Amino acid sequence: MRAFLVIGHKFKGEINLNDLPGSGRIDVIARCINAAIFLSHNIRRDVLFFAYFPQINARLRIDSSQVKYLNPDERSTAALIRNAILKLGESEIKSSPGFYIKRASFEEVLNEIAEIGNVYYLREDGKDIRELEFPANASFVLSDSVNMSEDEEKLVDKYADDIVTVGPKIILASHAISIVHNELDRRFP
Repeated sequence: MRAFLVIGHKFKGEINLNDLPGSGRIDVIARCINAAIFLSHNIRRDVLFFAYFPQINARLRIDSSQVKYLNPDERSTAALIRNAILKLGESEIKSSPGFYIKRASFEEVLNEIAEIGNVYYLREDGKDIRELEFPANASFVLSDSVNMSEDEEKLVDKYADDIVTVGPKIILASHAISIVHNELDRRFP
């Protein structure tokens, strides 16, 4: 099992399907979901994807083994996120197959992914992913287009087994997820 947690710093809770970047950069989250879950003409069935939205204290969890109605375009992925957000409550709600939403703190979400396996913080100044050993069950934490706050960094450091980088250049979060999958696919075919 692999898990990815992406923090959507700019998202405030409303999604306009005709303006995904203007909807708190939900386009970035949609691209990360697609990178985490899709293969060419198939879906990875061993991935949990988490998005944490600090401005509304919400956690979205997507279980790829249960997903239906997910298409590889940003707009339809954003529509599924919007449907989940509309059902947001204190307890976890299943908004569509594989999509679960609830109110949560960042630390609660980090604790949730730590239960899956080792936690790795993806950051530009980390250890090279190609030089590290990973267990089959691993979780990766990364930020969207905004760096983590000092408080967020402290919490991630508390849970992270290591800080990892995917390469020498700063790349998009969705691309980092694809590189992590590639590295782990080679180790765990």
